[in-house]
Amino acid sequence: WFCESLYHSYQQWWSVIQRPGVRCVDETSYRLNGMNYWMWVATSKEVCVLFLAPSRSSTEVESLLGKDFNGILSSDCWSAYRPQNAAFKQKCLAHIERELKSMETSRHPSNRLFAREVMGILHEARDDYRQFHAGAMGQWQLDVRRLLYEAQLNLVIEHPPNGGWAADAQNLAHRFKRHEDEWFTFLSHPEVKPDNNDAERSLRPVVIHRKVSGGARSHWGGQLVAMMFSFLETMRLQCKNPVEELFHCLANAGLPPPTVDVGAEPVG
Repeated sequence: WFCESLYHSYQQWWSVIQRPGVRCVDETSYRLNGMNYWMWVATSKEVCVLFLAPSRSSTEVESLLGKDFNGILSSDCWSAYRPQNAAFKQKCLAHIERELKSMETSRHPSNRLFAREVMGILHEARDDYRQFHAGAMGQWQLDVRRLLYEAQLNLVIEHPPNGGWAADAQNLAHRFKRHEDEWFTFLSHPEVKPDNNDAERSLRPVVIHRKVSGGARSHWGGQLVAMMFSFLETMRLQCKNPVEELFHCLANAGLPPPTVDVGAEPVG
């Protein structure tokens, strides 16, 4: 009865996720009857959708966002996100900053140099983003600054010290080049955040549930978990009382849900 009462709303939230707008996407492992599965999540400003899948591949990303997604995809650097169509992409700076932070204490001087120079660029870009949202900078300034930061980052990567970059720095340099157009999208499109924290935050309750329960015993149970946390996270995003909304869903089970007033979000 719980799944039935939420099914129509869940499908509606999924259709919202596939419309143009900013979508933060992430995934975490989940145990299903002792087998390793993956719980995927996509968030917008108003809704959150989780679904259970057997793989961590690009097929699941396409299932989540749709083949012809025309919004902005915010994610980490996992390879499954590369084939996905999107108007623009933003890679999570928080992930890369954690790796750079760990390199600051490396025994290799070139690792420390790389971390210091790149962290300085990312810090300035984040500061510009905050200044814009505080009303202290205009969009044209952010557009100019993006070009500057991309040039500075490329200069660091292409001009290593004598002997070249150490292995850790070189690996990150390759990653920066692989996604070279996806690090500063948040400056050209400031409706995008520079990190993927929204998706990670939506997955935390699932991670806690997995650690406490060990996962689900059946596909039905796994999908129930996905729908339940989709509901709870969507209620949090919409600042609604989940208990009251659940009673509303139960009272209207079998009927189409009230239309969610969420249109396509503007993209840049």
